[in-house]
Amino acid sequence: MAQRIWSEVEESRLLSALTSMTQSPMWNTAQGTFNPGYLNYLQSVMAVEFFDALIEEFHIQTKIMRWKRTCKVIMNLIHTPGFDWDSTRHEVVAEDDVWTAYLQDHPQARLARDVQFPQFNDWCLCFVHCRNP
Repeated sequence: MAQRIWSEVEESRLLSALTSMTQSPMWNTAQGTFNPGYLNYLQSVMAVEFFDALIEEFHIQTKIMRWKRTCKVIMNLIHTPGFDWDSTRHEVVAEDDVWTAYLQDHPQARLARDVQFPQFNDWCLCFVHCRNP
């Protein structure tokens, strides 16, 4: 399947539906994961609001996997000495030498350097159930 380009409005609505699911015991299990059927539910929510966008479960699953992966990278960074979370700018901050040293062993963290993540708190709620950093 082809990769989907998400609009900001579509991403915002998907994340809103996902975060609202964390408040329901019907969807949120004790392990902090969603019960089977959650992708179908999210697809139906998206189909109502974006009926002509043809957003499939596969697209939603891919977007959620990307969000989870990015959230994990950020969590690892902010729990590493030398890194911090700037809640005003919504980004990971560190001195250049700290970034340089870390990226040598963790190249995947490059995606978090000098990038703002206003969705991070919602990602934490959905994927790691952390408190705001």
